Amino acid sequence: MIKLHGYPISNYTNKVKLALLEKGLEFEEIRTPFSQDEEFLQKSPMGKIPYLEVDGKYLVESQAILEFLDDAYPNTKRLIPEEPFAAAEVRTIISFIENYIDIPARRLYESIVEGKAISPETVELTKVSIQKGAKALSRMAKFSPYIAGKEFTAADCSAFATFQIINDHIADWISPNPLFEIPGLQAYLDMMMQNPNAAKVDKPKSVLMKALKRLRK
Repeated sequence: MIKLHGYPISNYTNKVKLALLEKGLEFEEIRTPFSQDEEFLQKSPMGKIPYLEVDGKYLVESQAILEFLDDAYPNTKRLIPEEPFAAAEVRTIISFIENYIDIPARRLYESIVEGKAISPETVELTKVSIQKGAKALSRMAKFSPYIAGKEFTAADCSAFATFQIINDHIADWISPNPLFEIPGLQAYLDMMMQNPNAAKVDKPKSVLMKALKRLRK
């Protein structure tokens, strides 16, 4: 039995969960917050989530996990195309989403979770960085109808999980949402919400909203 250790506040946990659901793999979801405790670090050396447990072995880093799932379960739906160029495009889109959109957005919502004040300078820097990332992604995304082309891929797992958390929270600080400078994004997200597997992915909004309320007291 595959065991997914993570928490819905993490878009990377949700990325892996959606991949498992799309591949039709049986798994147990174990809600596990990140930790720097030594016992946790033995399983996830950076103390991050998610990590995958398979036959008593542990695997970390969401992209490595998705690649493993394709290799280890070849009779399930592939999420990384076999054709080399198409596979590279999928990996590039994931890199754009996670490095140039998710990482800048974390300046805001990680501060929210930690109960830290957010300066106007941080808000502006985040806005400019996300705008730059969104413009770059718009040059890569196909939305035909999926983000990397005609088939659902690992890029959709990353996109849905990441945009879901960002859309729920940066509006409290940045308006209009710079993500929607990506042509076709809203229609894409509407389509993804009709996917029954995507609908099973927990939304982390309630977790972040509780932290936001603490910050604003």
